[in-house]
Amino acid sequence: MSRALVAALALVVASSTTAMAACRPPDAGTEAEAGVSDAGLVADVNTESMAGQGYLAVEARACGQCHQSPDPEDGVLSGQTTALPGTQAYGSNLTPDPDTGMDAWDAGAIARAILHGVDDQGQPLCPSMPAYADGGMGAAEALAIATYLQTLTPVWHPVPASMCPPLKPAGDGG
Repeated sequence: MSRALVAALALVVASSTTAMAACRPPDAGTEAEAGVSDAGLVADVNTESMAGQGYLAVEARACGQCHQSPDPEDGVLSGQTTALPGTQAYGSNLTPDPDTGMDAWDAGAIARAILHGVDDQGQPLCPSMPAYADGGMGAAEALAIATYLQTLTPVWHPVPASMCPPLKPAGDGG
């Protein structure tokens, strides 16, 4: 990515604090437990500004370490076909490709996956996908990332199915 584009994105981010404030839920203390509501949070938000913020968040959070193919011709965040170290989990294709990516996921479902580590049906993702709400990420940042991901060029790039370790029963400390 060119320095001019990065500088332009930084300018977009710096000038869009009002848009991000409009994206926050009314009670920020409950955003992690309440999930993310698509309709109320993204209304009247400048999509280009949100995508710029999402790009910067994706870079800062190093999402490409798991979701970027080593072959640049595969496209941005098109997933990995090599399992993550020490797992049988594969970084999924985050592009809006209808066959191999997240085309059917709306922004709220993507944000919930980022925040809570659940898929679009509410089922847990592999533990290698962090629940970023546990680390302090808010709904506004997750929605910015979701908005950016929806602007990516769709890339048909099949990724093997992940094999997650069995979930521990609730209350199991070990």
